[in-house]
Amino acid sequence: MSIAIYGIVFFFLLNTYKSIPKEYIKTYLFCYTYIEYLFLTYLIWPVIKDKQFKKFIVVSSILFLVFQILYYLNTNNTRLDSVPIGIETILMLVYIVYFFLQFSKTSGSTYIYDHYIFWLSVGILVYLGGSFFFFILINHLPPDQISTFGNITYLTEFLKNILFGVGIFIYAKNKSQLKGTKYNSIPNLDMI
Repeated sequence: MSIAIYGIVFFFLLNTYKSIPKEYIKTYLFCYTYIEYLFLTYLIWPVIKDKQFKKFIVVSSILFLVFQILYYLNTNNTRLDSVPIGIETILMLVYIVYFFLQFSKTSGSTYIYDHYIFWLSVGILVYLGGSFFFFILINHLPPDQISTFGNITYLTEFLKNILFGVGIFIYAKNKSQLKGTKYNSIPNLDMI
C-alpha cells in the first residue's frame, strides 16, 4: 500500500513541477527531497530489527531535516537542491547496506531475492546511485548538458519502477502463500 501511495504522490509532484511559479520552486524542491527521503526510509523501516539502528535512523532524519531547513534558508538555488539530495542518497545507502548486512546475519535458509524488501532496496540503490553524480553536479552544468544527461535519471527512475513492481509481485506471492498457514502466537517451549 505504501508503494502505491509513493507512486501516486511522486507522479503528482513530478507532473506539477512545471506549473509551479518560480518563487515557490525552492520550497517545492525542499518538500520534494524530504518527502522522498521519508517515503524511502518508511519502506526500509519495517525490516530493520535493531533498535539502536532505528534510533540512528530517527536521529539522522531529524538532523537531515534541520540541515535541509538551514540549507533552504541560506541558499538562493532554484535549479536543484543538490547538497540535500546527496545527503539523502548517502543516508539511504547506509540504511540499505545495513539491511543487507542484517539480512545476511539472520536469514537462515531463505534467499534474499525471495524477500520483497530486497527488490525495493535494489530499486532505491539503482535510482539514487544512478542519478547521484548528475544531481550533485546539476547546478554546475549548462542547460544543454542537463537535457542530455538528464535522460539518465529517467532510465534510473524506470528501472526503479520495474524493481518496485517485482517487489510488489514478490510481496503478493508471499502473502498469498502465507494466507493458508496458521501461526501460533504462543511459542512451543515444551522441550520434553
